[in-house]
Amino acid sequence: MSCIKLIQTTLLLVLLAVSAGANQDEDPRLLSGMSDQDVAAINDDVKLDPKNSQFRKLLYRTGTVDPVVLRQWSKRSDATVTEIAAKPSAYRFHPFEMEVIVTSIHRHDFSAESAKNFLSGYYIAQCKTESGAPLTLISRASVASWAFDETLATPQPIKFSGFFYGNLEVDFGPNDLIPTQPVFISRRFAWHPTEPAESLQIDATKVALSNAGVDIALLDIVKAQKGKPIGTREAICFWQMLAATNKVDRAAMKDPIGLTSMLRDPLDSVGKAVSLQGRVRQCVAVKVTEPEAIEVLGTDTWYQLTVFPDLDGRPIKVATRDGDPEVYKNAFPITVCVTKLPSEFDSESIVGKVFQCDGFFYRIWSYPSERTEDSNLEGQPSPLIMASSMTQVRSTGGQLQNLLAALLLAMAIAVVFVVWFVHKSQKATPKNELPDKIEVW
Repeated sequence: MSCIKLIQTTLLLVLLAVSAGANQDEDPRLLSGMSDQDVAAINDDVKLDPKNSQFRKLLYRTGTVDPVVLRQWSKRSDATVTEIAAKPSAYRFHPFEMEVIVTSIHRHDFSAESAKNFLSGYYIAQCKTESGAPLTLISRASVASWAFDETLATPQPIKFSGFFYGNLEVDFGPNDLIPTQPVFISRRFAWHPTEPAESLQIDATKVALSNAGVDIALLDIVKAQKGKPIGTREAICFWQMLAATNKVDRAAMKDPIGLTSMLRDPLDSVGKAVSLQGRVRQCVAVKVTEPEAIEVLGTDTWYQLTVFPDLDGRPIKVATRDGDPEVYKNAFPITVCVTKLPSEFDSESIVGKVFQCDGFFYRIWSYPSERTEDSNLEGQPSPLIMASSMTQVRSTGGQLQNLLAALLLAMAIAVVFVVWFVHKSQKATPKNELPDKIEVW
């Protein structure tokens, strides 16, 4: 039996070696799924035809190929845009990964008939490399905050993995034609802004997240998932945001928001700096099994904490889809995610302690809860934040008593002058008021 196993192992090693050698010699265009006839059907130095069958097949293919596999194949070639432009037929349908700068973007919509059972349209980005070489990127997706059909006020750096299509002219909006240059086709592109831009909804915190490896374009997917459980569609962004807690430049995370902003404006709050204080009620260690996630996080374990902030007697009402709002009078759960706990605590000893949590807001999510099983909510809604730091807030009861005793006399004197002001200002100005009702769905 051991001899048979040895033979099987030897054969397996031989097959793996042959496979590895074959992979090195494989035609790079195989990943595109395009045939030799497709290659021969493309002409360079002409105008791009959106109805061209090879164009539509490649545009569709970018949405079906595994992004991880595409990135792996893309790294096999280090040809520059200039070299590709000089010999387009030699690189036709080859996969490439590039970092470029977008100067403007336009949306092209297919006709209703043409879009049937296909895509509604695509985006045309006018780009250049760091050295200034021009190229056109056609992408199935863009960024929601980007204006179309006009030059970006500040050119933006992006990264994409896609296929080279050809040297072509491209219609870029009404009466605007991009001259012949290399055209690449991609499913989407990653966006890593390097400086704040109010018009693009980029503040210092998002720049800090970008510098820490977060693809800011993925926040559009996160916003679309508001009120839902964490799903596979946003997994990459979730891991990137969680990993950023150990890399982000905290000094750049200015103007942190609190619970009120997260509940009032959950979509506008995505990716903003957060600072809140609360008592830990639960801490669960979560094991990671996906190799890609472990590589991004640098660990196979992270922690999910349920934190209850002090509501100061203010009720929180959560809108339901078909009934009266769910009312939280004394406690409302905040989910805090960290890659590691403070050094002196574990998942048991941290429960019951009060912490100051600083980090950034991810989104409103929902999770299974006994409270919501019989309600009209599909899960327990909770703001989810990624904490870059957790600082314990220790009790100062004894010190506070001594301080109050020392100040008692001074307060007695001061109250005489305050009485007049209180009578004159019967209506106090509310501060940091919670919304009347939270619309999480």
